[in-house]
Amino acid sequence: MSDAKSPRRHLLPAARFASAQRRHFLLSVALPTAVALSGPFWLPGFGSSWQWWALAIFMWWVVGCWGITVGFHRLFAHRSFAAPDAVRYALGAMGSMAAQGSVIYWVALHRAHHTFSDQEGDPHSPALSARPGMSPVRAFLQGHMLWARHHDVPKPTRFAAELLRDPVAVVLAQQYGAWAMVGILAPALLACVFAGWSIESAVLGAYWGGFVRIAVGHQLIWCINSVCHHFGRRPHPTRDTATNVAWLSIPTWGESWHNNHHAHPTSARLGLAWYQIDLGWWCVWALCATRLAKLNHRTHSPAVPCPFMSHKENHHE
Repeated sequence: MSDAKSPRRHLLPAARFASAQRRHFLLSVALPTAVALSGPFWLPGFGSSWQWWALAIFMWWVVGCWGITVGFHRLFAHRSFAAPDAVRYALGAMGSMAAQGSVIYWVALHRAHHTFSDQEGDPHSPALSARPGMSPVRAFLQGHMLWARHHDVPKPTRFAAELLRDPVAVVLAQQYGAWAMVGILAPALLACVFAGWSIESAVLGAYWGGFVRIAVGHQLIWCINSVCHHFGRRPHPTRDTATNVAWLSIPTWGESWHNNHHAHPTSARLGLAWYQIDLGWWCVWALCATRLAKLNHRTHSPAVPCPFMSHKENHHE
């Protein structure tokens, strides 16, 4: 492939970001995972009450569903719907709590994935076509999580140019580290409010709602990169290996209808059939029903009818 056509001309070399990527991986992946796995050995009252599990699930709903799925993915990356700046900021802040990078970085990475899906330039593909020379197991692990340690960075001027001019996105990117910390401190505060003001409550809240939620949340989102490109069904003949994986749909808030998504990438609804549970779409539906958002008829797929569009808008007439 000539340099003019090579995906690499749209990527910034990983070597330029080696230190920052290593530091981010250690703080946002290795540290939460180590804390989560070691908890049973040092944490008093570890998992002794259902309320801690409930806190972790609630925080994953706030951060994973509203923040990543609805905010980072369907709003900022694909512009499937429009919302006032206050709503956009709130969704972006919740997504930043996931510790998966700033909204501008996340969007550029995701758009690069769609542009070069399962080919050279796809930052987290597990396909051998994107990982020449790797064994199938190594390629799977690379696509799942090892890419996060060291990877070329999609140029934001190419993949997220409008966000560089968006005051909401720029402020969110500047505040990314602070919001990631809020993602740990907020459940500690909630635990104190509902379980009593004590150091033990705060520590348990930060552990379950913060560190465990971050560690498990990473793995669930990364399963979309790996599992949903290897296993499952492919009802739509896309140019890549994206699949639908039903058992992942609830914990990933509908993101595992990945083949549907690659067939209709700008649709706000990923679960196309009535039996395909898409909790992220239900949240978008709620925003539209309360007039806090409006589906973008210019990006919404005509193959996915929606109740908040007229017949004319649904069919792009």
